[in-house]
Amino acid sequence: MNNSLDRYDKSHSHTTAIKLIVTLIVAFAVYFFIPADEPARRVAFIFVFAALSWAMEIFALYATSLLVVLLSIFSLTQPEGGILDLGRSGFQQFLNPFASATIMLFFGGFVLATALNKYEIDRLIASRLMRVFGRRPFWIMIGLMGTTAFLSMWMSNTATAAMMIAMVRPLYEQLDRNDPFRTGLVLSIPFSANIGGIGTPVGTPPNAIALGILAQQDPPVYLSFVKWMTMAVPLAIILLTLTAAILFFLFRPKHKEVDLQIKTSSNIDFKSKAVIAISMLTVLLWLTSEFHKLPESVVGLLGAGLFAATGLLNKEDFKRLDWDVLILMWGGLTLGRAMDMSGLSEWIVNLPIFSYEGFILFAIATFMAIFMSTVMSNTATAALLIPIIIVLPGADPIMLAIMVALACSFAMALPVSTPPNAIAFASNIIRSQDMLKAGSIISIISLIVMLAGYRIVLPLVFGF
Repeated sequence: MNNSLDRYDKSHSHTTAIKLIVTLIVAFAVYFFIPADEPARRVAFIFVFAALSWAMEIFALYATSLLVVLLSIFSLTQPEGGILDLGRSGFQQFLNPFASATIMLFFGGFVLATALNKYEIDRLIASRLMRVFGRRPFWIMIGLMGTTAFLSMWMSNTATAAMMIAMVRPLYEQLDRNDPFRTGLVLSIPFSANIGGIGTPVGTPPNAIALGILAQQDPPVYLSFVKWMTMAVPLAIILLTLTAAILFFLFRPKHKEVDLQIKTSSNIDFKSKAVIAISMLTVLLWLTSEFHKLPESVVGLLGAGLFAATGLLNKEDFKRLDWDVLILMWGGLTLGRAMDMSGLSEWIVNLPIFSYEGFILFAIATFMAIFMSTVMSNTATAALLIPIIIVLPGADPIMLAIMVALACSFAMALPVSTPPNAIAFASNIIRSQDMLKAGSIISIISLIVMLAGYRIVLPLVFGF
């Protein structure tokens, strides 16, 4: 047994070393051969290194982000000013994104999700929502998808998918092993978690990355919680309905009725009530930020502070936060800043592929987002693409950034496309070809729906 593990470790290390060597060769080749100024060439090296490392997972995703920050500091800044002549404190340009409003907003969202999970408020919400959908298979699927999507708007879609898969296990275990509805039921959870994440700025990291990069523009662009939801929630509802119809058509149940019961504790003690109160206050302040003028990031910190000060969350709870995701987002924001400051973004937008305008440009950008997110982290995809498309001259940069961020959540074809997909695949109920078939159809339809509505919904909401 130990010999097998040793052989696996050696083989894995050997494969990783080969990937790293290939990545460095490609990155250096880009550095030496692209016809750009020296700062842009250095950042091009960092960009290619990050893209290949994120895609092939040479290092942990957050580790690559840390390397992006360090490479940006060492290649662009020096005590004497560096190649960009930023002065002795120039390195802070690449440290500041970790304390940006975008990171703090997501930090608040993570703390909120941790509190809901610790006191099983998430399970209580799921149980209450599911009671109204009866015993008909289609309505049960609708109920599961709506509940999963709603929770994913406020919690990590990974945590939501894991919780919902565990909740429906008793149901799909009761069904005949040859009943296709088992597959459809399990697939409905990761797909709805991915779609539900688009509904709020804190629903998934690509949303926050888009908002963070927009806020770095000159002049800065700030989109409120309500404006984002006004645009994204109707789209999510349409896509959830279409996804449910597709899954039900592809995986029709053998029985006309099934029984679903989600077991939760009926006791709501004082601490649980306090968590509900703080959570409701946080969400209410997020939704009314245009009236009280308190930034959403400060609201997130306020909620986190209340959970910590009241002792509802302790040191161990804060240790369990998804710090790796925050670091991953830091790397993405830093890469965007480096590309802008070095002139690489300007050089890229002059390439022929980005010379199109209007609808064709939107189609190219969103297709690239879905394709890249299918084979690598959607957070990494957003971090790579949004800094490029934000400066394209052929269309409104705000619309492009929003649509690329949304498209990053529509990659559903493979188990590696998103963590919720991987969690569902690990249930051993679905086959990869089932996910590929259903996920590809849903990804294509999601892209078509979004492109069809971009001229109507976004201009109405944001006044473009």
